[in-house]
Amino acid sequence: MTCNFIRKTTLFVSSMLVLAIGFSNAYAEDSKTEVVSQGGPLGATSIGQQNIQVNNSSTSPSASSSNQSTSSDNNASDGAVDQQALLLQLQKQVKELKGQLSDLKNQQSVGINYNKAQQGNPVGMVTGTSTSTGSASSGGDSAFSTYSSKVEQNNSQGVGIGNSDIDMADILAGANEDSSIVSLGAAPSLFNEGGGIDVSGAPAITTGGQITYLGSYSGNNSIPIGMISSNLFASTLLGQRAKFDDYSVFFGGFIEADAQVWSGSQISRSGGAPPFSANGQNIYLTNSTLYFLSNLGHYVTAQFDFDADETGNFHVGNAFVIFGNLDTSNFFVTAGKNKLSVGTYGGGGPLTGGITSIFAPGYVTNVSVNYKNNVLNANVAVFGADDRTANFSTGVFYADAFTENLSGGLNAGYIYNLPGAGNGSLKEVMGSAETGVINLDANLTYAVGPGFFSTNVGWTGTTNQYDYMQNGTQSYAGAWYVAGVYALNLGGRDTNFNLSYGQTYNAAGVPMSIAASPLKFGSTSSGIEYQFIASAQRAYFDNNVLFGPEYAYQKLYNGQHMNTVTLDMSVYI
Repeated sequence: MTCNFIRKTTLFVSSMLVLAIGFSNAYAEDSKTEVVSQGGPLGATSIGQQNIQVNNSSTSPSASSSNQSTSSDNNASDGAVDQQALLLQLQKQVKELKGQLSDLKNQQSVGINYNKAQQGNPVGMVTGTSTSTGSASSGGDSAFSTYSSKVEQNNSQGVGIGNSDIDMADILAGANEDSSIVSLGAAPSLFNEGGGIDVSGAPAITTGGQITYLGSYSGNNSIPIGMISSNLFASTLLGQRAKFDDYSVFFGGFIEADAQVWSGSQISRSGGAPPFSANGQNIYLTNSTLYFLSNLGHYVTAQFDFDADETGNFHVGNAFVIFGNLDTSNFFVTAGKNKLSVGTYGGGGPLTGGITSIFAPGYVTNVSVNYKNNVLNANVAVFGADDRTANFSTGVFYADAFTENLSGGLNAGYIYNLPGAGNGSLKEVMGSAETGVINLDANLTYAVGPGFFSTNVGWTGTTNQYDYMQNGTQSYAGAWYVAGVYALNLGGRDTNFNLSYGQTYNAAGVPMSIAASPLKFGSTSSGIEYQFIASAQRAYFDNNVLFGPEYAYQKLYNGQHMNTVTLDMSVYI
């Protein structure tokens, strides 16, 4: 009896042990801990199950298990590859998620956000949502917001930045030697998705608040409306047309203030005004502009702006209508008052303009026929010099990439009668006499280190002889300049360093403005013979707030001179 009991007990205990061991192994196999990607582009997938390709080879958990059984050296090597590949895959998911978040932001309605922020509909403001972008919509669908927010919200940031198609070679390039995750941010791009020059991704370089150097040759820039160069203002607005709804109203703004100190000669002024002080200092509200822009259907865009400064000078700047849409034709027509599109007139600093701008046109009422594509802008404008005299101008602007690192721009323009095109200086000298003017500008921009080096050269000259020296001799007058700038992101802020030299010839009798006291000085009685400008600009708070110190030395034909130091502040809304 006892033996039977012992045998039965032994058999029962042995059976229970076998079952317990089998159940334990099965439970352990089923309850392995898995790290799961919850929100990435691969969905809720175990990281251990992802097939990660590195250098055209595949590494999987089963392969690693097989290698572990062959040798411990292979096991260690495969483990390191797995760890690096896992980090690279995570980095890829992070980059794709950033792209998805950017797309979601682009889908939000600016008009709705503005309406919510205001907690109601302010009197006189039209708000609402839009049904589509770039297509005709009903008059009841409209939006009211800032131009900058709409353009920057849709800005592609340039080719190679924010693309959804990510090559594993780009991921590998973003990993350092210890396989840690590093930034995949590329250097600022100078191109838009269509291959055209767009400097919105590069540090801003401005004169009088407007973009200069390479950006002034292109109508593709996704920049604040106050930063758009006046020579391609209509072209740039139409180039951003696809980002706006067909029935919408947008506004923008620009504020420029300058603190100055100057020292030099007592400067003689034109028009019998008393001489200008040889030394002084002041702070000026140099410019404040409010822009309004409205799309009136699919083929009509209207724009006007109000300009003012601290002297109480208030006037309308642009006031014109654009007829056309680039999704239908590369040709468009403008009608109204704006600056003639003739030249870039570079060579200036943050405040002081380049010396060739002495021969630039002003704002006149005109009708122009324009052609625009990604690399070329061309126009012909007709207008009246007075009630009896017709006038016209033409301009061509070209900007493109020549190699991977080298880009450039060219510009040529002609005005039939410059004194009748809003140029006050020549009008004062020549009265009812006429002269044409030719303008040529060129730019080369090369990627160097973390930034871009850009150089500009330009020349402008009259086509008719006149007594521009006011000494009884007939001659041609003109000016030329050369300038260079290096722009980069320095210490996390967009920065540029700029030098320029410009000189006139046969222009002693042409009144000109100097850098000092831009609002109250007026103009000199003797022309500027040459000028030198050294300046810098740096973005603070964000890229729409620029501060720029500038030094300008100007020598007049009569021997008088002036040194002016300015701290310029430009703010874009």
